[in-house]
Amino acid sequence: MRRARIAPSLLTLAFLPVVIAARAVQPPRAPKVVVVKAIDVSPTEFKFEPAAITVLPGDTVRFTQTTATPHNVEFRAVPAGTNLGSAKMGPFLVAAGATYDVVIDARFATGVHNYVCTPHEMMGMKGTITVAPADATP
Repeated sequence: MRRARIAPSLLTLAFLPVVIAARAVQPPRAPKVVVVKAIDVSPTEFKFEPAAITVLPGDTVRFTQTTATPHNVEFRAVPAGTNLGSAKMGPFLVAAGATYDVVIDARFATGVHNYVCTPHEMMGMKGTITVAPADATP
């Protein structure tokens, strides 16, 4: 009887290094590009679509202009430890198809980063980028 109880435990221990090795050889996650569109809903309503995204360090957020109405991205409220410097406000995009890329790098602390389109904030054009910890899976 004892032998039957010990054998499964030994069998489990025998395969443990194989399971650990399988986890260790997984390739690192490739950075993603997440597209956020600047959209004119009406002459008095504008939005970012999607308005809320979650990314990991190394990812790129690509803001894409869909119309000729000028739009930009200005970060307003960010977590402690975020230091965007000149990237706090992006350029105005004025032509359909124009893009502005923001690489989620060491400037961005983990947490929620609120941003707006400066001239259209009062018309609903705002969003959030949640930066998850590097070991998370969004």
